[in-house]
Amino acid sequence: MNGKHVSTTLALGLLLALPLAAIGQGKVTITSPAEGATLDAMDENKLVYEVDPGPRGNHVHIYVDDKEVGILRKLKGSYTLESLSSGKRDICVKVVNKAHVPIGTEGCVKVTVK
Repeated sequence: MNGKHVSTTLALGLLLALPLAAIGQGKVTITSPAEGATLDAMDENKLVYEVDPGPRGNHVHIYVDDKEVGILRKLKGSYTLESLSSGKRDICVKVVNKAHVPIGTEGCVKVTVK
């Protein structure tokens, strides 16, 4: 085997070993609230996020317990979570395409609202 073939094979093997997110599939980061945080139901709770939509994404939707509560065109910013009822809640930011269909890139945090 010549050196060029070995290098190409090695490069292909490394590429295939990378997670999909590492090769341009996008990423969602939620910086607030933190995972496991306790939120006050009477406060205006802010969701702070940053999104790389990847090549298939267009914008993001916000979900609380799998119910859509907001559509955002900004890929970085904050969103006021209104009317959170008491209990354990899942808050998610999901990247969607132009047709508003989730593409599988998302970030979620579990919080408790009191």
